[in-house]
Amino acid sequence: MKNLHYAWLVVLTFAIAYLYFKPAGSSAGIGVITTDGKRIVFVNSDSLLNNYQFYKDAQKEFENKGYRLQVDLGQKERALQGELQAIQQRASAMTQAELQAADMTLKKKGAELQQYSQQKQAELGQEQAKKNEELYNNIREYITKVNKENKYEFVLGYSKLGGGILFADASVDVTQKMIEGLNKEYAAKKTGK
Repeated sequence: MKNLHYAWLVVLTFAIAYLYFKPAGSSAGIGVITTDGKRIVFVNSDSLLNNYQFYKDAQKEFENKGYRLQVDLGQKERALQGELQAIQQRASAMTQAELQAADMTLKKKGAELQQYSQQKQAELGQEQAKKNEELYNNIREYITKVNKENKYEFVLGYSKLGGGILFADASVDVTQKMIEGLNKEYAAKKTGK
C-alpha cells in the first residue's frame, strides 16, 4: 500500500503542476505575484490525498480487493496442500504409475494456481491504473475549472516526502480550498450515481 501512496503522490504532483495560463485582468485573490506578474500557488499533495474522499474510497476499495484476493488464493493453496497430504497418506498403497500421475496432476494444479494469481494481480493493477487516471483527471478538471476565475499561471504540488519544491510559504497554500472543492464535486458525483 505504501507504493500505491507514492504512485498517487507522483500522479497528483503532475496533475497539480500542469497548469500554465496567462494572467488576465486583475491579480486579486490568493497567490504570490512574481515581478513579471505571474500568479503562483501551491497545493500540499500529502494533505490533498489524505483528505480527498475519492482517494480514501479508492484506497479502501483496493485494500478490500487485495484482502479478498489473498483470502481466495489462500483457500486455493490450502486445498492444493490438502490434496498433496491426501496423496502422501495413500502413497504406500499406490503404484509407481499412480504416484507419477498424482505428481503431474499436482504440478499442473500448482502451475494453474500460480497463473491464476498472476492474472488476478495483473487485473488489480490495471484497476489501480484506471483509478490513478481517474484521480488525475478529477484533479486536473477541477483545477482547470477553478483557474478560470483565479487565473493562476502555476499551481505547484508540494510534498513533505520529497519532490521538486523544498519550501513553500503557507500564505500561498490553496490546499484546503482544493480539498473542499474536490470533495464537494466527488460527493455530488457519488450521490448522482
